Amino acid sequence: MTNYVTHKGNKQMRYLLKTGIAILSLSLAGCGGIDMYKSGTMNDTHIQVKEQSFSDDVAISEANEEYLSALAYHYNKYGDGVVDLVVAYDPHSYRNTAMNATNAVSDIAQNLRENGVRDINARIIPIQTLGDEARVQIAYNSFTAQAPDGCDEMLPGMNGTALEHNPHYKMGCSVDTLIARQVAKPKHLIGRGAADHDTDGRAAANIVDVYRSGVKNEPLDGETASEGN
Repeated sequence: MTNYVTHKGNKQMRYLLKTGIAILSLSLAGCGGIDMYKSGTMNDTHIQVKEQSFSDDVAISEANEEYLSALAYHYNKYGDGVVDLVVAYDPHSYRNTAMNATNAVSDIAQNLRENGVRDINARIIPIQTLGDEARVQIAYNSFTAQAPDGCDEMLPGMNGTALEHNPHYKMGCSVDTLIARQVAKPKHLIGRGAADHDTDGRAAANIVDVYRSGVKNEPLDGETASEGN
């Protein structure tokens, strides 16, 4: 009797196993036509760096120390490349002359160089009927860091943003937006303007450059305290 019950139980167990495997196979086969991939909610784009042209046009009386200092600061932070500096004069004016314009453009260029702006294309140009006051025109390329493309902020109170459900929001967008606003020099994000021979890295490399070139160091003759030493 015992053998009969055990045999019958084994048959039932095998039947259940086969049925389960069959159901599982059908389930897996049904998944073949279903796309199991779903895009994540984390932001996978990068902070953008946009290039644009900066220009300004002011009267010569407005191009004072404060203005030029602010201009140099803006260029060193956002600018890149050649600074186009022009002082315009009136060829028919006895005050706004070419000589005065030449002196002015030279002084402005010198001021900018002292404030770290090195690459300057300075010149003067005549403009008819300009009048008795010269004008200063500045132009250069500038870079700004902006939030990744398609990113929205999720911080309540910022720019009127309301805290509400947003199924399209990508996690990390608000952080990337705030980081973009804090980038000291956006051009560094694209590898522009980061190299400087006055940096600590360059100074450290100078120590081993001579050794790498194969030039032998001259012996150092130290000072002695006495003839016996």
